[in-house]
Amino acid sequence: MSMHQHGGPYGQGISLRPLLPWLLLASALSVTMMVLGVGRGDRFLPSIAAGLLVALVAGTGLGINAPLWSKMSGVAARPDSGAVIKEALRCNVWLAALVYAWGASAMFAVYSLSDLTWRHAYQYGVGGTVFAAGLGIYGLRLGRTGTLQIPPLALTVIHGVAAALGLVYLIGAEKLATVKGDWAANEVFLWGGFAIVALCIMSAVTQTRVTRS
Repeated sequence: MSMHQHGGPYGQGISLRPLLPWLLLASALSVTMMVLGVGRGDRFLPSIAAGLLVALVAGTGLGINAPLWSKMSGVAARPDSGAVIKEALRCNVWLAALVYAWGASAMFAVYSLSDLTWRHAYQYGVGGTVFAAGLGIYGLRLGRTGTLQIPPLALTVIHGVAAALGLVYLIGAEKLATVKGDWAANEVFLWGGFAIVALCIMSAVTQTRVTRS
C-alpha cells in the first residue's frame, strides 16, 4: 500500500493523513460488524471483521516501512536519514494508537449494544483508551519536538514481547474456545495482539536495518 510522501521518495513527509479517513472508516465498520455478529450469536463474523481490520493496519505498516528496508532506497546515506526513520516510526506509533482505540471502541460497543455481558469489559475498554491516548500524545511529540530522538529500540521490543506473551497466554490457555461472555473480548485481544506484534516487528526492523546499513 503506497504512502503519500512529500519531497520525493522516502522523504521526510511520509504521512498517514491521506489514508486516515479510510482507516477510521474501516475501524468503525469493523466494530459495527462485531456488534452485529455478537447480537446474532455469530462468532465467525466478529473474528472476520477484526481480522480484516488488522490486515489493513499491517498492510499500511508495510507500505510505510518496507520501502525503507531496501538498500536501493539509499535512506541511510542521506543527511536527513534520522528524520526519515523517525517519521516512519511516528506513523507506526499512530497505527498502534489506532489499534488500541479500535479495541477500546469494540469493547464498549459490543458489551453496551448487545446482550453479551462480561464484568471486565469496561475496565479493558478504559485501558485501551488510555493506551491509545498515550501513544497519540507520543506521536504528536515525535512530530513537533525537533530535539526528540528516534524511539529507543528497547521500547519497541518490550511492547512487542508483552503483546506476544499475551497472545501465547490467550492461545495456550484455550481462551478462544470459551463459551463465557468474554469470548468477544478474546477476539479483540487476539487480533489486536497480532496487529501490535506486527507493528513492533516492522518498527524494530526499520530501526535496526536502516541504521546499520
